[in-house]
Amino acid sequence: MTAAQECREPRAAPRTWTIGRSAAAALPVVFVPIWSSGYLAGTIGARSGASLALVAWRFLAAFAVLGTVALVTRAPWPKDRRMYAHLLVTGVLLQTVQLGGVFFGLGHGVPAGLSSLILSACPLIVAAVAVPMFSERLTGRQWAGLALGLAGVVVCLSENLSGGAAGAGYAYTGLALAGLAAGTLYQKRFGGSVDLRTGTTVQLLGATLTTFPLAMAHGGLRIPLTTQALGSLAWLAIVNSIGALILLFVLLRRGTGGAATSLLYLVPPVTAVLAVPILGQDITASVILGMAISGAGVLLVLTRARS
Repeated sequence: MTAAQECREPRAAPRTWTIGRSAAAALPVVFVPIWSSGYLAGTIGARSGASLALVAWRFLAAFAVLGTVALVTRAPWPKDRRMYAHLLVTGVLLQTVQLGGVFFGLGHGVPAGLSSLILSACPLIVAAVAVPMFSERLTGRQWAGLALGLAGVVVCLSENLSGGAAGAGYAYTGLALAGLAAGTLYQKRFGGSVDLRTGTTVQLLGATLTTFPLAMAHGGLRIPLTTQALGSLAWLAIVNSIGALILLFVLLRRGTGGAATSLLYLVPPVTAVLAVPILGQDITASVILGMAISGAGVLLVLTRARS
């Protein structure tokens, strides 16, 4: 059996990650706020003076923690050497390309709201590619739900969308979108049979090796030794780089690519709501309306996927 065939075999997934129906139903409820918290922690870290160095140290810390967990729990490592290459590519796409692209885009003047909106196109891209690549089937109602989810994000961010950024900024943000979509598809294609502990560890290694040179060339590796910076680093490493990614991979294993990534439509409005008590930011009527529209769209996608 080839490595590609092993990756397509759903029964090859480790039994230690099998979850019950109640836990599966709770996955979307847990995934969205955890993924959203990364924007809040990143904002706190940026306010403390940390820049791309925060991203690099985040990956290294996550790699060390999850690698230790994998060794202590004796998680199985991939036996095929080609699988390590696939995992490294996935890590570079999902971590370095996505987060690096967002960082450089913001640095070239792309507004945060517009950056979030551009990345919210990921579910549509993943769904469009997954249909021919994985022979997935989406009903007309699911496609309508994907479009409705994106419309909700537009409404949510309508009061914060302003241009004026350099063309290079939008190019970097587009690269981030490509990294997120390609990494998601690559993970679904090649990472389905790998233990999530060891597989994610290898991915974080790839992200670490590629992000450190970028950080050294753009501001260095120094971060302020403050409570805000170190707390943000710890949260991003443990909760987002480990927890959020593993939850995304579990969702990808349990459903279609479009259905799993459709939950990303809820990230901008949920982030806006959480930013009120955590960052002291205001919430507008457009955020509430956009959240309702995106929620309806995601519900259409997930309901049809389960049936």
